[in-house]
Amino acid sequence: MNYVYVLTASPDDTYYEQFFLSVASLRLHNPSAVVIVLTNKNTEKYLCGCRRGYEKYVSKIENIAVPDKFSQKEASRWIKTSICQYIAGDFLYIDCDTIITGSLDYTSLRGINIGAVPDCHIPFKNHHYYRQFRDENIKLGFNSVFEYENYYNGGVIYCGDTPDSRRFFEKWHSLWNDCRQKGSSQDMPPLNRANYEFHNIISEISGEWNCQISHNGLPFLSHAKIIHYFSTSLFFVSPPFTLASESVLSSIKKTGEISTEIYAKLQDPKSAFEANSTIVSDDDVLKVINSSIFSMLRRLRKKNRVIFDILDAFVYRLIFFLKRNVSSGR
Repeated sequence: MNYVYVLTASPDDTYYEQFFLSVASLRLHNPSAVVIVLTNKNTEKYLCGCRRGYEKYVSKIENIAVPDKFSQKEASRWIKTSICQYIAGDFLYIDCDTIITGSLDYTSLRGINIGAVPDCHIPFKNHHYYRQFRDENIKLGFNSVFEYENYYNGGVIYCGDTPDSRRFFEKWHSLWNDCRQKGSSQDMPPLNRANYEFHNIISEISGEWNCQISHNGLPFLSHAKIIHYFSTSLFFVSPPFTLASESVLSSIKKTGEISTEIYAKLQDPKSAFEANSTIVSDDDVLKVINSSIFSMLRRLRKKNRVIFDILDAFVYRLIFFLKRNVSSGR
């Protein structure tokens, strides 16, 4: 069975460290897996010295020719949307910001062309980023994606070895190139547009294959095969999932190795959560958390805690003043 990663990284980020953790967890639980890594020349020259630990977990690494003008992110998307050009047979594509928790035997998925999990495990119309995704798709001319219930996440994708699957990837790659020329390097809008053009070719697979723990993934956690922790959403948030923490990634970056303590967490990743964390399900609270106002306040506290504390104290006194005046009938 083939398991595919796309890696583009530099000394200034932690994409390699995320990949290293993910592929180590995959090999831990799937010792006979065929693990294939697709990368580019800018990344490969960085994979030296203490950053060669991945080699014991990988079956094959292939350098893909990517246009020199592409940014690191664009190079990643270029390779990802054209995987079928480089891989023979069926495969399971896995994002780097993931942890594998057990067997990834995908025999049960054979018989479908493309398999994926809905983004955040919910119908598109209920998505907390619906307005943002809607506007982005409209700007790209992809209004048609709203006709289907699901908006699929591209973090884990099963691809069957069929002509239709390969044509789907060709279309996805072509649409991504069109989007790039329009100023968007995201891969999900063209993924879902390609799904529309292929008449809903993507089959919804169980959330256990792509357990997105940041949003609505808890019902799938107990049987999760892959935990997807969304590295790009962690810029201003200390993640409750400890294997995504800055301390873990920094440790690997410094030593090039997975410590005994970290490895123990890979053996039981479903319990690798911070003690100081809160589960929220109240709709009103979720709307506040997902609002632009909350996002602004979160950034403010991260960048300038003193100003945040002053503002928070002011709001507290204002609320106290208003409550006192209302209760006294003034």
